[in-house]
Amino acid sequence: MLALGLVLVVLSAIVIIGALFGGSNDEANFNLGLFDVETNTLGVFLLGAATALFLAVGVQLVVAGTRRSNRRRREHRELNRLTEEAEARAKAAGRSPAGQRSEARPGDGPAPPPPGTTRPG
Repeated sequence: MLALGLVLVVLSAIVIIGALFGGSNDEANFNLGLFDVETNTLGVFLLGAATALFLAVGVQLVVAGTRRSNRRRREHRELNRLTEEAEARAKAAGRSPAGQRSEARPGDGPAPPPPGTTRPG
């Protein structure tokens, strides 16, 4: 892969240098609806190169966003699964998910006072 990438970079550099120094000065006109663009062949080449660059950056951003979205979705699913497992274990142990007993059982004794209060006596 590295060798192929280097070959493509060298070929691209050769094409760019050839377009910069070997291009003709023939005029090229574009009618874009609202306005006309007058340029030469070098301008057309550079416009195409800029468009290709923007396309490559756009594709990379879409791929990165898709990967991030998939990773977040996977983490969210895992978090939901772990939460459901913890709630099921807590329910099986007779506690609410917050760690408190869900119902009083015989022999448990009196309920403890709320925090910040003192017991009479």
